[in-house]
Amino acid sequence: MHSSQLYINKYFPIALLYIFFNGVFLPLGILYTTLLAPVFLVWLISYPTIKYLGYFFLLTIPLAVIHWINGIADHSFYIKSYLSFLAVFVFGLACYQYLENCHTLRTIFRKILVFNAVMTVLSLVILFIPSLRKIFWMDNSMSLGNITVLRLRMLTYEPSYYSTLLTPIVVYYLLKAFRRELPNAWLYYLLTLVPLFLSLSFGVILATAIAFLLLFLFNSSRVIFSKKNIAYMAGAVCLLTGIAVILTVYFPDNIVFQRMSNVLTGNDTSFNGRTIDSFVMSLDIARKKSIAFGVGFGQVKVLGLDVFSRMYHYSKFTYNDVGIPNSTGDTFATLGLLTLALKFFLEIYFFFKTKVYSNQYRMVLFLFIFIYQFTGSFLTNIAEYVIWIMAFKANLFPEFGKLKTGAA
Repeated sequence: MHSSQLYINKYFPIALLYIFFNGVFLPLGILYTTLLAPVFLVWLISYPTIKYLGYFFLLTIPLAVIHWINGIADHSFYIKSYLSFLAVFVFGLACYQYLENCHTLRTIFRKILVFNAVMTVLSLVILFIPSLRKIFWMDNSMSLGNITVLRLRMLTYEPSYYSTLLTPIVVYYLLKAFRRELPNAWLYYLLTLVPLFLSLSFGVILATAIAFLLLFLFNSSRVIFSKKNIAYMAGAVCLLTGIAVILTVYFPDNIVFQRMSNVLTGNDTSFNGRTIDSFVMSLDIARKKSIAFGVGFGQVKVLGLDVFSRMYHYSKFTYNDVGIPNSTGDTFATLGLLTLALKFFLEIYFFFKTKVYSNQYRMVLFLFIFIYQFTGSFLTNIAEYVIWIMAFKANLFPEFGKLKTGAA
């Protein structure tokens, strides 16, 4: 008994670092997982996973040669961005091996959930201390005119990044709750959804909701129309309808409705920037060198400066302000249409290769990140790659392999 109380899960600290402290005290754009890439490489040498590093160079070295032939605007940016992308790839290999070795992921998820709840309470307390507020919260108008709202970003650099990091845990517990495998399911709904909604990351929230909706529709005969679930589904519909009616009657000018209205009318600059504007700008930038092969690593900042200035009619942008906030657009502008096509091919290939559709958890993650890559993220976003890896990890949470609609 005594020894079990002293046991410390050796995999928990890296999970804690990845979600909460990866950028603490570091300049924007630098992460501890990037700086630790050499350590990850040394660790991976003893595993067969290291062989996949060759695929990185097999793809990127020919691209680098083509970019050099087409002309590189800033060699310093190119090298730094290439090394950053290499560090992301190394972390992806380390993440895969981590999932292979770690047999306590459920325990780690539970500890992260509790830790996040404590941090959320702390962040709410800090709301009343203006001098400390920016540690956990970001001021953002969210295209609502003169209205400024506070969005929870925890200790990360941006609310949508924080919510993306949290998504695998949110999906895990929402599925568990729906499958009636958790005591006090409403407590888990609060622990997962409150931080997510406090981030006000509508891209992540909507992509998650759509992913679950598609899962239910794919299994409609056993989920939506199941006798065991009809009361459960009816209760959820009534609850959501009641909330919508209350907001409409008593809070018609609430942030959610205003944001949705702006999105539907095309007046939401944040949503437009992550979708339509991103694709328009990525095409304009790619055309400066090659639509097929892109402009090269780090060159979006250099060649995109004038594109951003024209798009937003603002002449004071700097290199640090330029970045396409959309994974698909960023990949297209940087590495070209052929690399983007390869990415989509690999997503579909591994979907069938690893039978994602046979596991509820992996299916929701796949649907979520497939949708989200068109509305957010960026080329070197480790949170996106971690979700792809988890979605394609064939033996991850096998208990979700069978659709469960009744009580546990």
